[in-house]
Amino acid sequence: MNDEVTEELKDQIVEFFKQKGKMMTHRDVAKGLDLDQKLAKKALTELINAGALEFTSYGGATFIKLPDA
Repeated sequence: MNDEVTEELKDQIVEFFKQKGKMMTHRDVAKGLDLDQKLAKKALTELINAGALEFTSYGGATFIKLPDA
């Protein structure tokens, strides 16, 4: 498996968030899409930096979610 973050992978991750409709951790994304955790974290960081996803804190834990519309 390569550790390249592609546009296709980013689109897949955003779609996954839309399907689930909830806050998730990078582990949830890695497990749900069968990705290496390091690759998932790298792709999520790029999506957050681009504004496609955002961090949120809930109950003392940090989650990732789609930005509020």
